[in-house]
Amino acid sequence: MALTPEAAFERYRERLLSVIYLRMGPALRTRMDPEDVLQEVAIQAIHSWHTLSDEKNVGAWLVTLARRKVARILRDQVGVAARDPRRERKMKTDLPVQDHRTGPVTAADRQDRLTLLSAALERLSPSHREVIILSRIENWPAKDIAKRLGRTENAVHLLLGRALKRLAEELKSEP
Repeated sequence: MALTPEAAFERYRERLLSVIYLRMGPALRTRMDPEDVLQEVAIQAIHSWHTLSDEKNVGAWLVTLARRKVARILRDQVGVAARDPRRERKMKTDLPVQDHRTGPVTAADRQDRLTLLSAALERLSPSHREVIILSRIENWPAKDIAKRLGRTENAVHLLLGRALKRLAEELKSEP
């Protein structure tokens, strides 16, 4: 049975939402809901399903679509200076994390943990943030990360170790 775009999207929904949420950053999340971006990625995936060469790569393909969508939004938003930042208000989102427990306390706890993680990631250097997102969120293999960052696989492993250690320090220093 061939995989449909809807089924593939549903399978990778949590992962895609995490990628979008973390890549958007807090400034863009005040202007736009990650769920809206996720919906745009779903529409794009359905329309470009025919470009998927192998269904085994559907997860990576969807993550690439999400990353590109966020990059385009960031590029477009950077040039928008006409908006008055004093009129902007933070939007509340109910970002699901892959946690099968239910209830309002659990949902609030998930949201708090994601907010803390996002803030800690924002305080990291760009190279540390990139290697963590590629490795732990987008599940890229070390050799692909090495190609992307122009480093050796061993250098990527060392960088990831330092980045995770720094992230742990940032999370411990949270109030």
